[in-house]
Amino acid sequence: MCYNYSYLQKRGLKSAHHEGKITEEEYREQVLQLNGLKISDSAIHGGGVEEQLVFPGMEAPVITIEKKIVEDFQFGFLPEWSKDYKDFRKNINARSETILEKPTWRKAFQKNQRCLIISSAFYEENKKTKQRYRFSLSKEEPVLYAGIYNSWIDKNDGVVIPTFAIITCEANETVAPYHNRMPVILKKAEQEKWLDKKLNQETIYGLLKPISAEAMFSIETNQLERKKKKETKTDSQLGFEF
Repeated sequence: MCYNYSYLQKRGLKSAHHEGKITEEEYREQVLQLNGLKISDSAIHGGGVEEQLVFPGMEAPVITIEKKIVEDFQFGFLPEWSKDYKDFRKNINARSETILEKPTWRKAFQKNQRCLIISSAFYEENKKTKQRYRFSLSKEEPVLYAGIYNSWIDKNDGVVIPTFAIITCEANETVAPYHNRMPVILKKAEQEKWLDKKLNQETIYGLLKPISAEAMFSIETNQLERKKKKETKTDSQLGFEF
């Protein structure tokens, strides 16, 4: 946990962005609007809105403490000392309880490398029945996870890969029947604090707790069909095909 989540995306938006058919600013604005972070529905006109599933190795939108704009980072954290690109698969979740102790996360947390991860829901699967469950907020409001990021440099070719991980905490009563961990979900006031460099570490660490169970709900959803594929740094959907 959390190995799979989703965010709202307009069909063809990411490819249009990559191909230069829309500007960087237009792409950012549409991602924000689609996920309820702008008071506007202009991005939703025309249909084609869908939930984009995110798995380790895929690019997904985040808002960093440095730029405070939408950027696409890779899901799967790589600390600067990592030698193997494939290490990202081991670093998708940072446990809140040990984020100040574990070498993988400690330096990035101390250097305020925090981000908000844009989402609409996260998913868990019953290992016995294989039934899959979707978890989101009970009110129609943005779902933003606390995240930690790092820009990893491949020493072999100098390629810079911006990467992130979801910070997790103990599950609340809504999630606990399915998993003992859940993402740290931040409400509006907490989001502003998470991206405030001036706040001390104690205050920031205090934000890493479960959201109330009453604010969430879960539904059954379809199982995923997936197959392995070869991992490369240039692939935007590493590890799985859907």
